Amino acid sequence: MDTSLVVRAALFTVLPVALALAAAGCVGVVSLPPQVSVAEIEPSGRAAKPPDCSMPVLRHEPLTDYRKVAIVEGVGNRFADESQVMPAVQRKACETGADAIVILASKAQTSENLTGYYINAVAIVYGKRNPAAAAGASKILH
Repeated sequence: MDTSLVVRAALFTVLPVALALAAAGCVGVVSLPPQVSVAEIEPSGRAAKPPDCSMPVLRHEPLTDYRKVAIVEGVGNRFADESQVMPAVQRKACETGADAIVILASKAQTSENLTGYYINAVAIVYGKRNPAAAAGASKILH
């Protein structure tokens, strides 16, 4: 039997399968949407804003008076970056009635507890302390 015929037959059989597998690998990685949690520090005294509100993102604490009303943490998968996790964090911050968020940490991380993109932020409301919240806090401390 002619060996060139065997080689050609093998190429026509194996090559399409190899190309199909290679193309399937280029489809991309299926990823879950970012997960965001909120922990209230004190009541904001404000109504929740719509999820698409314009939530300013601050990289440093503002120089004006403000109150911290919630801790907002977002986690994306290991292939995510800040631009993919931040909108979810902002949407959750809108629910708190906050005026802005201050980013405490924004980084890709790999550890025993977490592998992915992590954002730790504080939702803030501009102005002085909420008298009702301050009174409640003093009652708890005494």
